[in-house]
Amino acid sequence: MDATRALLDELMGKERNVPLGERSNKRIRYDDPSVCKYDLAAICPHGRFKNTKSDMGPCEFEIHSDHIEWPTIKEEYEKQDDREKEKYERKLMRYLEELIRNMDTKIGRAKERAEKESAPRMPKPEDQARLDELNARAKDALARSQAMGEEGDVDGAMAAANEAEMYKKQHSELHRKATAPERSLSVCEVCGVFISAMDADQKNWASGKPPQPILDHLNGKQYQGWKALREQHTALREKYANKPELPARDRDRDRERSPRREERVRSRSRDQDRDRDRDRPRDYDRDRD
Repeated sequence: MDATRALLDELMGKERNVPLGERSNKRIRYDDPSVCKYDLAAICPHGRFKNTKSDMGPCEFEIHSDHIEWPTIKEEYEKQDDREKEKYERKLMRYLEELIRNMDTKIGRAKERAEKESAPRMPKPEDQARLDELNARAKDALARSQAMGEEGDVDGAMAAANEAEMYKKQHSELHRKATAPERSLSVCEVCGVFISAMDADQKNWASGKPPQPILDHLNGKQYQGWKALREQHTALREKYANKPELPARDRDRDRERSPRREERVRSRSRDQDRDRDRDRPRDYDRDRD
């Protein structure tokens, strides 16, 4: 019930049940502390990953683009001068940079785990015994081929050489199967999700078309969300690459209104690290959206 009430407050305002004649008629300004500065600038990361492993929890701001008054709020924001909008965009750019840096760190750790999971395994004792046998037979056949050649038995030498080559091929095939990892994993460079290395290898794509698991991943909420965040961050970095930073008093004004944001971000990052460390790479198919 409380969650439903909070959702209605966010969408329709806290005075939604107050008679029209008794409402305060207070208009929500674009710079109201409850209005999401990230959504005004371009994109709020928190709304992109609900019910996924990248879920960031609730945003520090209450009012977002799904609010009933958002068109009016956004219109007022768009009328502000470039310096005012730059403050909002730089705030978003710094937040995105922090989120992307944390994700890239997790991707690095995921790659290490995927490499270990995908490493060749030791052959079973029975496979190793068969490998040793094939190797010995190949050496024996090769020795017989050389001896026959020295004796002038060309046909015998050729037959023994072919026999040695057959044993080598059998050895190579058995070694490949006996040491192959149970699964071969890759890590998405955008969102850190584990995917099958075989599916990700474009050499295995029929007619150049990605297999369905890859299509599902590319269309999934996590990939699309992180792709949008990375693209927005790149666009903002390019926009302000050659412009000096705003004075600290302007840059930190909004942050002072929400002093707990940094601690909440660090806390979410620690929680997500623990969740990701508990996940085994073999569950990569459940990581796909």
